[in-house]
Amino acid sequence: MAVIKLILTATDVSGCRIFVSGEQLTVDYPRIVLEESDKACVTAIAQLHPYIFPLSRGVAFATLQTGQDTATLRCCCSQGSVLFKVEKKFRRLLVSGEIQKHLDRLKLDITQLQAVPIFSPLPIPSLEKIIPLLQLRPVKTGTDVIRQGDVGQSLFIITKGDVLVVREGGQQGEEVLATLSEGECFGEMSLISGEPVSATIRAKGPTTLLVLSKEDFTPLLLDKPSLNLYFTKLLTQRLQQTNSRIMDMLDRGIQGNLRTFSIPELIQTLALNRRTGTLAIMDKHARAEVHFQTGSVTEVALENLEGEEAFYRLLEWEEGQFQFQPGEIVLTARNITKDTMQLLMEGLRRLDEERSGVPSGRPPG
Repeated sequence: MAVIKLILTATDVSGCRIFVSGEQLTVDYPRIVLEESDKACVTAIAQLHPYIFPLSRGVAFATLQTGQDTATLRCCCSQGSVLFKVEKKFRRLLVSGEIQKHLDRLKLDITQLQAVPIFSPLPIPSLEKIIPLLQLRPVKTGTDVIRQGDVGQSLFIITKGDVLVVREGGQQGEEVLATLSEGECFGEMSLISGEPVSATIRAKGPTTLLVLSKEDFTPLLLDKPSLNLYFTKLLTQRLQQTNSRIMDMLDRGIQGNLRTFSIPELIQTLALNRRTGTLAIMDKHARAEVHFQTGSVTEVALENLEGEEAFYRLLEWEEGQFQFQPGEIVLTARNITKDTMQLLMEGLRRLDEERSGVPSGRPPG
C-alpha cells in the first residue's frame, strides 16, 4: 500500500506524441491516478519504475540525485523523450488507535517506518504486527551500543544519527571500519549466526535507535519471507566487504592482529581466494606456519606439532599477530590431506566440544 503520491510534471518534451510541457502524470504506486493525470503512458511508468518504486516508499530524493524536495527523471522511447519533474505528496494512512499509540511511543508515523529499507517491502498489516515489538532507545555520543565479542541479543535500526563500526585490537588499537546512518541496521549477523559480535558499534553523535529483541526477531524471519530475503542479501554484502578488507591486508603483507581478524576468517578468506603462500601466526610464546597452495592448506607446523593436530591446536589462539607472505612455496612433506573447508569445519567442531565440555571421542593431541 503506497503512502506517498508522486506527481510527475513534463518539463522538457522532445518528439513525444503523448505529453506536452506542463502536463502531469500522478502515481499512487502501483496505480496511476487517472482522475489526477492529464495523460497516462505505460512506457513512461515502465522506464521510471526503478525510481518510482523507492520514491513512493519514502526514499529520499537525495539518494537518486541532488535535491531535497524534487527530482528529475527522464523517459525515452522511439518517439522521443520527456523530462519529468517529480514531487512527493504525502498522505496520512489510517491505523488503529492501539497501533497509533505505539507509533507515538516510538516518535514515528507509519510513513517514516515504511521508509526504513528493512520494512519497505512489507504491507501495512504486516507492519502493524511488528510495531508493538519495537522499543525506542536514545543513545548519547560515544556510547557503545554493542561491544566486540558480545553475543548479540537485539537487532538495532537507526532512525536518527550515525554510528561507527569499530574493530578493536588493530595496530592502532582501534580501527573504524564503516559509518552506518539513518535507515541502516546492525546486530543482525550475530543474531542469525549465533556467533559473537565481530565489531563494536559506537554512537558518533546523539542517536535514536529502534530495538527488536532476539526473541521477536527469529520468529519474524520465519514468518516474513521478504525479511528473510533482505537479511540474506545484507549478510552476503557484509561478508563480501569483510573478505575484501582481509584480502587487501593479506596481499600487501601487512601485519595484523587476531583480535581484528580471527584465524578461521583468515583461513577461509585465503581458501576462497585461492591464494598461494605462507600464513605466519605468532603469539608471545610460539610461532605457527600454515602453507597454502591455490587455496588449499598443505602444511601446518606449530612447535612440535604438525599436520591436522597442529591446525586444530592453532584454532584455539585468540591473541597474536599474523602476516601472509604470498608466493610459491617448496613443500617439504605435505602433512594435510583433507579438504581445507572440511578441515576448518572439523576444527571448529572440536573447539566447540572442548569449550562446552563435551568429550570429542578422540585421543588427546
